[in-house]
Amino acid sequence: MNSNALFKNVEIVAHRGYAAVHPENTMAAFRRSLELGADSLEIDVHHSKEGIPVVIHDDTLDRTTDGTGPIREKTIAELQQVDAGKKFKPEFAGCGIPMLEEVLELCGGTVGLQLELKERITEGEARGLLHLLENYRMTERTMFISFHLDNLRLMRSLHPNIELGWLSGEPVDLAPLKELGRATLLLQYAVVLRQPEIVQATEAAGIGLGVWTIRDLQDAYQLVQLGVRRLTTDIPLYRE
Repeated sequence: MNSNALFKNVEIVAHRGYAAVHPENTMAAFRRSLELGADSLEIDVHHSKEGIPVVIHDDTLDRTTDGTGPIREKTIAELQQVDAGKKFKPEFAGCGIPMLEEVLELCGGTVGLQLELKERITEGEARGLLHLLENYRMTERTMFISFHLDNLRLMRSLHPNIELGWLSGEPVDLAPLKELGRATLLLQYAVVLRQPEIVQATEAAGIGLGVWTIRDLQDAYQLVQLGVRRLTTDIPLYRE
């Protein structure tokens, strides 16, 4: 089966902007991911010292940028001086840490978004995120995702319909997801390959299923053949 037929009805989610081939969580990565045909972007959100949401995976600058220190101790002005590209490859020097608003503007109400809440957020921060999504016409295209079930419960208490996704590296009890409503289980892909019955279990429970994070095309083929229709991937999965 060729890739075009296999991925016809599959949502391809660019993990941090196809992090295996681009500097993760940068605007350059997100733009290129969309050019390569990604249906959705997966991004990570933290908050600056002023409480402004910014897009970066870790809670510190050290791993992915030329800066150091916790994100929450940095002002937006300080974060905008950091280079988030050259550590990946020198040719990406000059890529900065995006504010969430920049990514929402890029999506333009037409691209899907998985917005991962990396930290435990406050109600005020949650309301701020929902306000931004509404302003950029992205509420219906966004899924809040988190390893922290409390974050998802908070978002549900503030919005009755927005999609939620529970990240896990192992099988979980589906009952909390059913209670949330409009919820998806996002499992590490190898779990589903080892226990393919999870596909039928989530379907029977009326719960969505997605997997993360694929770096091999053959794994993607196998997962789609098992019935998985949402793939978060570090590499482009070409449709042509």
